[in-house]
Amino acid sequence: MIHRILIASVFALSLCGAMGRPALAQATTETAAAAVRQVELTAPDGRAITVNVWPATDERAVIVFSHGWNSDPARYHRIIDAWTAQGFTVVAPLHLDSLLHPRHAEADERSAFITRIVDLAVVRGHVQASHPGKPLIAAGHSFGSLNALMSAGAVTLAGPQGDPAIKAVVALSSPGLIPGVVSPAAFATVSTPVLMVTGDADLVPGFVTDPRDHRAAFEASPAGDKMLITVAGGDHSLVGNAQADDFALIAATTIDFMRAYALDDAAARTRLDALAAPDGVTIERR
Repeated sequence: MIHRILIASVFALSLCGAMGRPALAQATTETAAAAVRQVELTAPDGRAITVNVWPATDERAVIVFSHGWNSDPARYHRIIDAWTAQGFTVVAPLHLDSLLHPRHAEADERSAFITRIVDLAVVRGHVQASHPGKPLIAAGHSFGSLNALMSAGAVTLAGPQGDPAIKAVVALSSPGLIPGVVSPAAFATVSTPVLMVTGDADLVPGFVTDPRDHRAAFEASPAGDKMLITVAGGDHSLVGNAQADDFALIAATTIDFMRAYALDDAAARTRLDALAAPDGVTIERR
């Protein structure tokens, strides 16, 4: 398995160098700063994993969130605040590729790619032990959304990394197909419900030149319980810089999706099925 992951990381270098640096606003509000707490977990090799936890007051489920390449969890406080207000605790490791990681300078793309997989496996184990009985959701932005899809069964060159405990996936601006790493067949094993959010201007200079690339997991995964929201003018930082109306739609839809599939909420499922796209937004279902 480790050998396969090492091979995968070599092919992933071009992706790793391109998927980072999302222009999301830093967390500056007192609410976001006051709500977050940190725990330290230990990887199998003894490496410390710093994990940010935003606890929901009335916790109903737990989201394991993976940030974009070179980013950090606090940059996503806008959507995290919306989720925690509705009963979804958010648990997010600080990956080695983050510019805020104290060992960032020691890491190359290979080690960062491998440690992301390890980080998320350790965090999921911690969540299941410390939040017994609570449904588990995988979410992420950019490269982190690929990690979320991998935990739901997507098979890259790194091999199977799926966790059957994952009830639903929220993938924000996912990367698409990556020659040698992520093929169309990678998503054939993702039967878990997936909600994807992107924009028709969702580009990553030097990597994603066609916004339609972000549709790959939606189009290549088995039909059933898959949903895609595309926002006109939305770029790669849509989750952070969306206009108020668009953000309200994204927040409400992600929350209803998690309620429907992680909490078996029939009313939320009805709202999802009836949701009509406002001007400037396209909603697709498979």
